[in-house]
Amino acid sequence: MKKLILSVAVCLSATVSAQQFKVVSLQEVNSGTEMPTFHPRFMPDGKSLMVCSENYQGLGIIDVENSKYTHLTDMVGAGYKASISDDGKSIITRNMDLIEQRETLYSLDIATKSLTTLATDIEHVNTINVSGRDYEIGINGKLLRRSIDGNRSIKSIPSGDVMVTEEDLKMVVYIDGVRNVVDPVSTPEHDVNYCWTSLSPNKEKLLFVAGNDAYVSNLDGSALVCLGAIHAPVWRGNDYVVAMEDHDDGHVFTASDIVIVRANGSDYQKLQGINEEINMFPSVSPDGNRIAYHTLDGKIYIMTIEEE
Repeated sequence: MKKLILSVAVCLSATVSAQQFKVVSLQEVNSGTEMPTFHPRFMPDGKSLMVCSENYQGLGIIDVENSKYTHLTDMVGAGYKASISDDGKSIITRNMDLIEQRETLYSLDIATKSLTTLATDIEHVNTINVSGRDYEIGINGKLLRRSIDGNRSIKSIPSGDVMVTEEDLKMVVYIDGVRNVVDPVSTPEHDVNYCWTSLSPNKEKLLFVAGNDAYVSNLDGSALVCLGAIHAPVWRGNDYVVAMEDHDDGHVFTASDIVIVRANGSDYQKLQGINEEINMFPSVSPDGNRIAYHTLDGKIYIMTIEEE
């Protein structure tokens, strides 16, 4: 196991730059259900959203154009880091046993709502990486690759494969199946935990939250860039990050705005013209032109943006 400890990037207070993007339109999504919906994620077609409850229980899909809601499951934790297959036909999801702290992974067929068991009675799995009809998970320090369709035979890791996840609150990067703990923010005096890890679309950069700040780095943790005190960051292509700049009083959220910033830390911008509510947990459409997010009371909005 290789642990990398590098010099910490200085995190300056974010200052709003000249506008790089403008909000073209803002749409409140009619979910088609009376239930509050949270954590919207664009499906591959860009026309529908995967949603769940505030605490990630259950899963459903909203057809944005037709305001139609399709309920898929009520499983505990089903919405937590659920992964959508590239063809948009399946979702890799989970059912959590909160007492035993164990979980079962399933492949959920969206059309039939049928569940195929993938792994049972396992410890907490963080990221589920989907590629084609295969999925990858890190368990007990090893990267496993198997079929979404329920074939339990272990598949070989393809050359050039990269996956980032969290294990025991540390960032772990698997390259060609080889595990590396990448820890660029900790120091000998201060151990830091990691969350919200993700890989850039071109598989060249890491995005993560450590402490109270978001960062971008190379795969080995070098070239560390601090993006500021933003959370729930997601990639918009390889060059931009969308996130929420949230504030709380120690108990509840008091404010939150959707922001966009270059991956090199420049051109930090709050997206103006959006509603005055507490806006949280953004998701970016496949074409990068729309951002979905939920409000504190479970309303979902989609904003359309364009570069100026």
